[in-house]
Amino acid sequence: MNTTTAVAPRRRRRLELNASLVVGIALTIGFLVIAIVSFFWLPSNPNIPNIKNRMLPPGTVDHWLGTDGLGRDIIAQLMVGARTSILVGAGGATISLILGTIAGLVAAAYGKIADETISRGADIMLSIPGMVTALVLAATMGSGALTTIFALTAFFTPSFTRVIRSAAMSVLQEDFITSAKLYGRGKLFILARHVIPNIAGVMIVQFTLYFAAGILTEAGLSYLGVGVTRPSISWGMMLNEAQQTVGISSPLAMWPGLAIVIVVLGLNLLGDGLRDVLDPKLKRRS
Repeated sequence: MNTTTAVAPRRRRRLELNASLVVGIALTIGFLVIAIVSFFWLPSNPNIPNIKNRMLPPGTVDHWLGTDGLGRDIIAQLMVGARTSILVGAGGATISLILGTIAGLVAAAYGKIADETISRGADIMLSIPGMVTALVLAATMGSGALTTIFALTAFFTPSFTRVIRSAAMSVLQEDFITSAKLYGRGKLFILARHVIPNIAGVMIVQFTLYFAAGILTEAGLSYLGVGVTRPSISWGMMLNEAQQTVGISSPLAMWPGLAIVIVVLGLNLLGDGLRDVLDPKLKRRS
């Protein structure tokens, strides 16, 4: 009798570069480069006021996008804001991915009781408005990047759990899983050796989409004053500060808003492009 371990079929997919993927990669790389450069160089300190340079218009020498009401350089603030967006958006998405993957795999593989318990728990968490969670965390922990990451984790983990559970259950119904069970492979081995590699594409795509959602959510929370606050800087906080001078200098609100739109668009295009490459079936259905 052949005792060769049943191995999940490996599908070799040719990387088909489509417009969404190319544009998404370009915008995302640009975003990451700006954030990395901000660790080593900034045109000026984004937190030190310079009243004599307040409200300079775009195009001013040494302040190409102008300054805010306290004379702080807009470019410097946007660069540091990119760094904050990566920290908060990627942090929340990563923790949610880890927790959601564990919960989703347990729900899919460990029987009806585990499935019902985890699924109902996810339903309960999804029924709680995200803003309520953010306000409670801000009241108990104080505003800041860490609080925002916790809030994003609470927002995203139930959704990740549902997606991973569905994808894992689909893989667990395949014939090669039955073969692995016949060879006496345990659940942990099957999950690690067969299920996770086959849902890795789903995990990657979901991560990029929730990374974008995390940046957008963080901007909204910071705009409302329950997210990132100074001396940290975020694009949402810049929007909050800019609303006081909208009638005087509209570009103050335009620049962080434009940054949010470009980065979120880039990550969403990246996710759509990766989805088309990693799951051609979805592409054919659309």
